[in-house]
Amino acid sequence: MRKIIIKRTLWIYCLIIILMGTGSLLVIDTKNKIIHKGELADKVFEQICKSYKERLSLAKQVFPDALKLEKITVPAIQPVSSGSNTNNENSIYDYFKANMHFQRRLDSIILLASNSEESNEIIEFKLKNNAKEIYRLKSSYHKYAKDYNTFIKQFPRNYYANILNFAPKVYYDID
Repeated sequence: MRKIIIKRTLWIYCLIIILMGTGSLLVIDTKNKIIHKGELADKVFEQICKSYKERLSLAKQVFPDALKLEKITVPAIQPVSSGSNTNNENSIYDYFKANMHFQRRLDSIILLASNSEESNEIIEFKLKNNAKEIYRLKSSYHKYAKDYNTFIKQFPRNYYANILNFAPKVYYDID
């Protein structure tokens, strides 16, 4: 009788160890997937920022007399980590707001300057292509951000995301 109880106890311990190991592997896999999806969105956001820097340099070539363009400074691209630091997430939100404000100012100045001055057609063509590229990147970012946000809000990943402090991505206004 005692041998049977020991065998049952041994089987129960083995089952508990197997379940705990499987559970920890699932948590690690989920965390890695969340990080990967977040990094995809962050890479596209950095591409958007670089495209706006290019847009500013093109605009300065086309409209050298536009004094307002000289006063614009492009927000610096900060390294983005998809880790668990909530202060980092707050700085990303602030950076989004600063970047979106910069974009609106730049576009309005380019529109006003293009109506008042004649400019180089090649650079103007590059500006139009740059605007199309930015629109495409914003759409791509929106897709990746939506995928990430949906992924972290589904059960049981929402528990992991809350415990590990993964914040949802901010959506861009697509013009």
